[in-house]
Amino acid sequence: MNDRLRLTGTTPPAPPRLPPGALRVRGRIAEAMLAAHAIAPEDAIDFAPDPRDAAEFAKLRAAGIVREVPGGRFWFDLVAYHLREQARSRVAVMWTLGLAVTIAAVAVLFYR
Repeated sequence: MNDRLRLTGTTPPAPPRLPPGALRVRGRIAEAMLAAHAIAPEDAIDFAPDPRDAAEFAKLRAAGIVREVPGGRFWFDLVAYHLREQARSRVAVMWTLGLAVTIAAVAVLFYR
């Protein structure tokens, strides 16, 4: 009898919870878009960056991190952001390892 009053399929299912690390972003634009919860095309917002952030906004759009939907609204692609950060991290690790090996080689040369 209680099942008669239960409505099924009338409300959309809740979106999956994001892991805590997914919301770690850097930059004023990213923080503003996440604060507005613009992380999916259906959640896109009207966004006009501050003039001092216009260059960064253009870079994020060119990288495909800030995406535009019809109507001039924007959303922040967390997956693209984290993929770019991983790529940057890989490059930084390679440079750091190369520098560490060079320093060690120089130290060994001066040790003799």
